[in-house]
Amino acid sequence: MARRHTPEQVIAKVRQGQRMLNEGHPMIEVIKELQVTEATWYRWLNQYGSEKNAETSKRTRELEKENARLKKLLADQVLANDILSEVAKGKFLSPEPRRRAVRMAQEKFGASERFACRVLGQNRSALRMGPPETSFEEAQLRTDLRAIAVKHPAWGWRKARWHLLAQPRWDGAALNTKRIRRLWRLEGLTCKPKARKKRRTGPGAGEQKRLRAQYPMHVLSFDFQSDVTSCGRHIRFFNVIDEYTRTALAIIPRRSFTAADVIAVLEDIIAETGSTPTYVRSDNGPEFTAAALTAWCNMAGVETAFIDPGSPWQNGFVESFNAQFRREQLTGEIIDTMAEASYLAQEWKDIYNHERPHGSLDGMTPSTYWKRWTAENQLAIA
Repeated sequence: MARRHTPEQVIAKVRQGQRMLNEGHPMIEVIKELQVTEATWYRWLNQYGSEKNAETSKRTRELEKENARLKKLLADQVLANDILSEVAKGKFLSPEPRRRAVRMAQEKFGASERFACRVLGQNRSALRMGPPETSFEEAQLRTDLRAIAVKHPAWGWRKARWHLLAQPRWDGAALNTKRIRRLWRLEGLTCKPKARKKRRTGPGAGEQKRLRAQYPMHVLSFDFQSDVTSCGRHIRFFNVIDEYTRTALAIIPRRSFTAADVIAVLEDIIAETGSTPTYVRSDNGPEFTAAALTAWCNMAGVETAFIDPGSPWQNGFVESFNAQFRREQLTGEIIDTMAEASYLAQEWKDIYNHERPHGSLDGMTPSTYWKRWTAENQLAIA
């Protein structure tokens, strides 16, 4: 098999042959010593016989090496861009997604482990480390979070955390926000974030004009909420809340309401709580502006705080309550009869007052907040 000489070897043999010729050796002895044919000798002599040709050959070899190096760099850069565009479309915030990205880069693009780790910013030692073992406490915590998500599909991780803090089993456990949010997302329970609402302004919306509740039963807000049964018939819910404690005092479903029905509901609330509200806040609906309700308010010593027409943001507490009621209960239920509507309304009222944590109450439920306020202000009440 013919042996292929490198340019360096050819130049060395040419110089050896020229030296032998200068010393007087015949050509036949030179080509025998170099182990080449006479044609090969003259071809080598033509290409590498002079210093200029040798320097040109050396420069050519250097350019070829540089070209190969640049081609490799370009190929690596193109591969890195492909990996970043396909595998790492976002920022990795935890180790496991980084491991998955490295494995995907190796399988899909054929990249080496070293190259994939360098492109994705993954430490190779951390890549070989598996996820830490799950402790019994964390496994139980994840089980409880899944149970909460099944029972209350519309809740997020914040309400789930407050709900766990209220349970004696988790008293003293490290249930900080970062841990609960991490486990909530690992379980695939992430809810769609709420869109930030623009603060509306309008007549009577200034802080100096707004009436703020200072204690329980100071200001009651009420409003109607509409829905339909499975047969397509209209149904209305009369919702009443206490603005200070956010307590749902009534959720009454009926086909229609009159001013007398509104008065009956308010009298039931007074009988149940044992106190009369100072103000009632509502819109300017015909049931709320009727002479019968106005006369009852004058007789009971209750003042009215009507919002401006076309300004529902001035009655924000009950509007927010209506939105939560629809999102957490009405949207997921099909109502067939009025009896079923009454059951669903009472069921969610109990959950809202006694189980559902409220963000504006530091994670407490409305009933707990009302009881705590009563205990702290017992002397003032007496």
